[in-house]
Amino acid sequence: MFKDRVAAYRTIHFGFDIAVTCLAFIATCLLEALYHNGSPLPLIPGQLSLQNVIMLCVIWGILIHREKQSYVYRMKPYRAIFRDVLRVVALGMILLVSWLFAINALVYDRSFIVTFVTLDFVSLYIIRAIVLRVLHIARRMGRNNQNLIVVGTGDLAKWAVDKLKAHPEWGYAVVGLLDWQEMTTLWRYRDIPLIGSLSELPDIIQNRHIDCVIFATGHEHLDKIESAFAICEEMGTQACLMADFLSTNIAKKRMTEFLGRPAILYSTVSDDRFQIAIKSLIDRLGALFGLLVIAPLFMAIAAVIKATSHGPVFFKQVRCGLNGRRFEVFKFRTMVDNAEDLKASLMSKNEIDGAAFKIADDPRITRIGKFLRKTSLDELPQLINVTRGEMSLVGPRPPVPEEVHQFDRWQRRKLSMKPGMTCLWQVGDRNDTTFDEWMKLDLQYIDNWSLWLDTKILLKTIPAVLNATGK
Repeated sequence: MFKDRVAAYRTIHFGFDIAVTCLAFIATCLLEALYHNGSPLPLIPGQLSLQNVIMLCVIWGILIHREKQSYVYRMKPYRAIFRDVLRVVALGMILLVSWLFAINALVYDRSFIVTFVTLDFVSLYIIRAIVLRVLHIARRMGRNNQNLIVVGTGDLAKWAVDKLKAHPEWGYAVVGLLDWQEMTTLWRYRDIPLIGSLSELPDIIQNRHIDCVIFATGHEHLDKIESAFAICEEMGTQACLMADFLSTNIAKKRMTEFLGRPAILYSTVSDDRFQIAIKSLIDRLGALFGLLVIAPLFMAIAAVIKATSHGPVFFKQVRCGLNGRRFEVFKFRTMVDNAEDLKASLMSKNEIDGAAFKIADDPRITRIGKFLRKTSLDELPQLINVTRGEMSLVGPRPPVPEEVHQFDRWQRRKLSMKPGMTCLWQVGDRNDTTFDEWMKLDLQYIDNWSLWLDTKILLKTIPAVLNATGK
């Protein structure tokens, strides 16, 4: 009965979302007509066609339906609602415009698109924020709550109790704790009593009206969980395993699926797929725009290189990218044509420790090459690598394979993120940085990555280039 009622509420919510989106579309049509004509009528032919409204409903309906957590509010923060709604509206608008363009029926200008996206996003977000707020109030009043028992008395079980008690708006009431074995003494944690042992689980589920059993355990109790899960399954009670099998210092874990089975994914890089998608989009579009803007400078540098030294304009070198994948990086040639052949004879003059190679007043560098390096203009062709998806605008610098072979184990984590044209090392004091400090800066970037950090690094890169602090 309860599940049927929840399904009914979600169906109503879905219908309301589609209706609000249609109203936002109609309101935008009227606002645009009012702005352009001084009256909400007449509308541009085709703006309010039934075909467009139907396609709008289909696209938004599919996108909202595929968001599996669209109408799951119990533990959802407001920022998750913001992210989910933004993803639906942005992707929906892209698909709608693509469809209209494909059928040669695109009658909407940029102001129309911006107005509709804004109205629809604000409307859908406000609806969800109101629903979430109402549910929070109701649960604080004791309604729509679920009764839980936590199996375990260790640190993980205590952490679960702390988390649930800190968020009464989630609507979870911890009835009690169960120990893995019989306990003869009274025990409680934060007013939550120990109400029995795992052997008493069937009676407790039946007599305490338990909605879900939380198993907060480490690997030492795995042998007892299978039979306990079978009891929950037989009695129709939800069971949740808070598996804490491995302890990690850096890697973050998240639940996912692999081959159709639930799995725990441990990753040392950000798992924010939305931010990562935005970063990739900014990389491709930013690099393409940059290539178009600097095309005259590009050709001028190429002409000077060709006129002042023998050899090709571009220097292509194999580098290691994401997880060690090899690719050819493009740079303006700043050295003599046989620079790589001369490297072995100069290894004794290497001024940086570790696997990297760098010397001051490198005799292989041409006169124009010194200027290009000082101003970092030699790096501009790497925009081609960015448009190809091999590099990012911001990220750890891609090492050569010889360096990677000499990496210590902890240094290889540098390859866990796509390499970039600039990073923390490039905008800092590069001249006095040791190889290990360089690696630590790259790992610091990976561990603290965000779109805001990328923005700050890009803004700091501009004066670094203008002040010619490259080396």
